[in-house]
Amino acid sequence: MTLGRLLSLLTLCLLLGWGGQALAAHQTLVIAPGSPGHRQDATLVQALVDEIEARGSQVEVAYLRNQGGRGLPAEQALALARGMSALRVILLHDPAVAFYRRHVDSLGAMAAVAYGAFDPEHRDWLLEQDIPLVDLRPVLQRSLAWVAHLEDAPLVLWGEGEAAALSPSIAGSTELAGRRLRWERLGRDALPWAERRLASGEVVRDVGFLVAPPTPEARQRADVLRRQGWYLWCLDPAWLEAGCLGGVIVDEAAAASQLLDALVEEGGGVQPAAAVPRVHYTQRQRVAGQGVATFGMSEALAERQRRGGWLVGVALAAGVLALLLLLVAGWAEVRRRRRRRLLQLDERTRLPEWPALAARMNRYLHQEYPFQLCWVGFDRLAQLEESLDPALVNRLLPAVARRLRKLVGGQAYLARLEGDAFAIMAFFTDEAQARLFVERLQRGLNDSIELGGERHLLLPRLGVVESQGEGDSPRNLLRAAASAADRVLSDGERRPRWFRPGELEAASQQAALLDELGRGVRHPAEQFLIRVNPCYRLGNRRLAGGSFQLEWQHPRWGGIAPGTWRPLARMSQEILGLERYLLSAGLRQLGEGAPMPGLSWSFPISAQHLESPMFCDWLEARCEERGVPHGSIELCVDGLSLPPSDVALQNLHRLRELGVGLSIEGGEGGAELLALLRLPLTVLRLPGDLVRGLPGNQRAVLLLKGIRETAVMLGVRVIVTELDNADQLSCVKGLGYQWGSGPLLGLAEPLASLRQRLADPMTRE
Repeated sequence: MTLGRLLSLLTLCLLLGWGGQALAAHQTLVIAPGSPGHRQDATLVQALVDEIEARGSQVEVAYLRNQGGRGLPAEQALALARGMSALRVILLHDPAVAFYRRHVDSLGAMAAVAYGAFDPEHRDWLLEQDIPLVDLRPVLQRSLAWVAHLEDAPLVLWGEGEAAALSPSIAGSTELAGRRLRWERLGRDALPWAERRLASGEVVRDVGFLVAPPTPEARQRADVLRRQGWYLWCLDPAWLEAGCLGGVIVDEAAAASQLLDALVEEGGGVQPAAAVPRVHYTQRQRVAGQGVATFGMSEALAERQRRGGWLVGVALAAGVLALLLLLVAGWAEVRRRRRRRLLQLDERTRLPEWPALAARMNRYLHQEYPFQLCWVGFDRLAQLEESLDPALVNRLLPAVARRLRKLVGGQAYLARLEGDAFAIMAFFTDEAQARLFVERLQRGLNDSIELGGERHLLLPRLGVVESQGEGDSPRNLLRAAASAADRVLSDGERRPRWFRPGELEAASQQAALLDELGRGVRHPAEQFLIRVNPCYRLGNRRLAGGSFQLEWQHPRWGGIAPGTWRPLARMSQEILGLERYLLSAGLRQLGEGAPMPGLSWSFPISAQHLESPMFCDWLEARCEERGVPHGSIELCVDGLSLPPSDVALQNLHRLRELGVGLSIEGGEGGAELLALLRLPLTVLRLPGDLVRGLPGNQRAVLLLKGIRETAVMLGVRVIVTELDNADQLSCVKGLGYQWGSGPLLGLAEPLASLRQRLADPMTRE
């Protein structure tokens, strides 16, 4: 072998050795909190792994199972570090920094970088060690300021663990939009705030900001807040898929690039993490025009938006071209506007449709300007639709529209509805003029319409409703006018029918009430009347107490019984606040007057109250504040499932320790009797179905006799409800029942009138 070949071979070996050392020098260990089953910052970790592998280096990830940075995976991290040469370490959050501080000598890392450390002690140590930090604190402050700008409501920071220990310092030192932030530990009961908000008449949103790590326990507690009506914002992107509305969220890809760039740069320092504001698709209208990214939309909508963005780009590119392209774009814009105007009109009648009418009605309702809405339907058109003769209907509709235009003139706004119906919005301030206008419409529509040499009687029906202001909505007014038109034939002649409260059918009324409850109840003290359904001793007809209830005095529908509005309030999640208002107001009424010893007062509550650990403390505080003895209070729980949850069962036993009476209602399949075996009940309320067939129903007599004997042995007081005739009263008295209520004994009335009758010796019995 010649000397030249020997030198070439040695040079090749040295180059291969240096290349291997260069590849081995790039070995990175990512230390993050969590575990392989419950990973935190999964997107950021994946972005780091992809970026490091793309740069030709090796990477390993070690998870810390708890927030303190201790446990078996710490040994795993040390083992991984010992097997890696020229180690570089990426530390995610305070637990990883704490772990690195304890094992910095064992790890022997050449370089390190930290991400998201909030603890002041950790930040000072990183500065002393000249370790760069990608900081989340500026992102948090920016997100808090942005959310406070969007929400016109007090902002509460919800934290947990180490985040909870840090949050008070952030909340105490930050003041946004003139309001100081408030910190609360995640998991605390937030239901009492709803009662205070309703009692004060203030209607605000409960807004919270999650600074806790997205652990499984924290997700469950945040889900409880969301079900209670809280609007939650967040900092960590992992919260977005758990129901958060958004915030200034870290850009994981950009943050991964920041961390890797900081590893190769010399010297420490602090740089803010890259972040962008993001909101849920349902909240996009609140940030319109700000260029904020959205999430949570469907794939079809996202595809349409991508296509729209592509078209906008094409239009912008075309705008740079010559004058000819500008003229084409202008012509396309004129055509688009013309098409948009035509879309607001019905194709067959050329009349505005329901969206345009609803928008006009909303403007007048917002300005509190009164108007009349007339629903016009034609029985003949409906018969033709059912007889499958659409051709004749298509020819008649334009003729009907022309007749209506001629009759209405410029005195009202005419629109086309679905189902071959029309709506007329008039603006008369004098009721006599409005009635004269509607009568003239009826006479004009009663005349036949000539079409193709034939005359057609369309048999019109007119229903009219007047706007009242508060509580009205376009849908509710349309339902009321249509309901009035449906009652035209009941009068025996075709005359305009004006809507009167109480005429709306049950289904339409429930839909209108549910729509109103969904918008929130304002000033419950003005709309809800507190009444007491009295309960008497059957032996001497003396008052034994009563059941408090809320009767909704609706400005349009009149008095609405609890059996109608309570299920709707439960569906719209307004039942908890209204029931706490009833408890507070009822206890205040009991405490204001003279004491009434020996009487028991019942309050209906939903079973959801018992799921709150703070409910018993709240009730005890209200009783002590009003001076009402615990033993004179009874809670009638509605909708309690058997067996109840552990929290509900603990609350039931706690209430019995306080001396509060308990009963249930609203069960199915004999739930009241089954609850006697499993729950600490003190009162059994027998529904009216059991006594309705008395005294002729012998099966009911035997069943009631057995129920009373069982209740006596269990020490439970039995109240027979819905007694409505003397025969039922005589029968239950003969069976040994001592307490009862119902229309026969007395109707619901205010507590003040009950007090007055008790004070009057002539009406005491």
